[in-house]
Amino acid sequence: MDKRLAIRLLVSANLLYAAIFLKFAGVPDSVALFSQMSHAVNGLISQPVFRLGSGAFETAVAVLLLNKRTARLGAGLTVVWMTAIVLSHIFVLGYGWFFVDALVVMALAVIYILLVREQALNQTDQSIQ
Repeated sequence: MDKRLAIRLLVSANLLYAAIFLKFAGVPDSVALFSQMSHAVNGLISQPVFRLGSGAFETAVAVLLLNKRTARLGAGLTVVWMTAIVLSHIFVLGYGWFFVDALVVMALAVIYILLVREQALNQTDQSIQ
């Protein structure tokens, strides 16, 4: 299996698992985490909106990653999203498995972007020769 495809599948599976089985299902740990986030913004965004909105966004990004034509956009959005998640853990939520997971997913998305960029540069070099 191509390593780019493997990375896309891993990141998509991770995002879909987090969205479907944690956020949409309303798992107590997920509800508690998003309640903390809601309190951090003084209740401007309610816990369900935070939780379900984040799940919807992650589902959309996972779909982008599954399509080869939109995978680069999905990887870029994943890097931005995971940066926000990492910062929220550093400043609000603390460190734990969700923090580590966000770091791993962000690293995989960056690796995917670098692999695709390298492939594009190699194809450009070959077409010039």
